[in-house]
Amino acid sequence: MGTGSVCMNALTNSEMAAFQSCRRGWWLTYYRQLRRVHDWASLPSIGTTYHSALELYYREGRTDIADLVRSWTDELVAEYPDLEKEIRKDGQMAAVMVEGYFIWLEQEGADVGYQVVGAEEAVEVPLEGTHYRLRGKIDARLEREADGAWLQLEHKTVGNLKDIPRYAQNAPQFLTYDLLAFLKAKEEGDRPTDGVIINMAKRVLRTARANPPFYARHEVRHNVDELRNHFRHVVAIAKQIEEARNRLDAGESHHDVCPPSNGRNHLFTCRCAPVTAMFDDGSDAEGYLADFYQQHDPWERYNDADAA
Repeated sequence: MGTGSVCMNALTNSEMAAFQSCRRGWWLTYYRQLRRVHDWASLPSIGTTYHSALELYYREGRTDIADLVRSWTDELVAEYPDLEKEIRKDGQMAAVMVEGYFIWLEQEGADVGYQVVGAEEAVEVPLEGTHYRLRGKIDARLEREADGAWLQLEHKTVGNLKDIPRYAQNAPQFLTYDLLAFLKAKEEGDRPTDGVIINMAKRVLRTARANPPFYARHEVRHNVDELRNHFRHVVAIAKQIEEARNRLDAGESHHDVCPPSNGRNHLFTCRCAPVTAMFDDGSDAEGYLADFYQQHDPWERYNDADAA
């Protein structure tokens, strides 16, 4: 299997999170650019389908997206018939969630007072002090009619509506996206920005037994000190990633540069989990990769559209 030794100029929150969580997982996913063949986890999840549906609403104003979700489900079943049960279960959930979202929007007037100025935009700014450009893909960019400030709408499918608000203020993803918006706004005439609106939807079918509410929003704002210090953190991580790439390119072993982060959570959260032990116990790990992994662009979702 070939290696992805060419250093990508764009740095994303996803890559930083992978590097900090498990360097061996980062090595497989971002350096070697591999993923499992026909991995159920590589197919569109409920969250991915829900995001894609809301993109059409916020980008094009389409309201037939629940029907589209059902069509996408049929197409996936035709492509992966052995996974029909799982695909239809997730597709039904996503369609019901989309239908409920429109009902909730109308009842709550959650989007009143905002104008949509972009959806699923790739936003990129230079990361001073590094060879990288910080990049993110914003679910929807809103302009508040009262003062023209930009806010970012981030869609999240969740098990409950309580957990995210507990940690959102310090979550790296929201800090990074707020930092991106702040730096991009300064590039474009110092337009005011006012944080991130987390647009939560519960993964439930809204049956008679389900307990509302099913949707909620949580606003996260960061002051200048928080953004300034997060910028320093991002630069530090970028330099660590660049150093790791340079060492791997120079021929150093991944055992020395990218040790695994084994543990209970690792089994469920890291793409390298199925093959981790094989690299350490003398098994034919490369043969396993050749049989069960394929080349994949981990930055694909950021490259669908040109960066703003």
